[in-house]
Amino acid sequence: MKKTVYLLVGLMLCISTATFAQSNDQFIGTWNLSISDTPQGNINVELSIERVDGKLNAKFSQVGTSQATSISNITEKENEITMYFFAEGYDLYLRLNSTEDDKISGYLIDQFPVKGERAK
Repeated sequence: MKKTVYLLVGLMLCISTATFAQSNDQFIGTWNLSISDTPQGNINVELSIERVDGKLNAKFSQVGTSQATSISNITEKENEITMYFFAEGYDLYLRLNSTEDDKISGYLIDQFPVKGERAK
């Protein structure tokens, strides 16, 4: 009886983990982001997010340049991701939430508003 209970609990845990891992797939793709009110003014970047081996990978580049910035770490929550990266001599983070289909919003270091939409 105990083995059956442990087996069922383990199975439910595996199913919930697999479901959670796929819950942020709405972020996968290419996004056009606008970061407002930074010291350098408004900045437009293109963010590319993909899932490789079950983990999210991302990179972004400023529109009009070919230089890409890699994201060092991404944490996932339900309908939210936080990306950590190094740019302009600082460790920064970008928190994004899914607002509607093909639209996201959030903040860069909890200070600068970010809005974005899926690139067509």
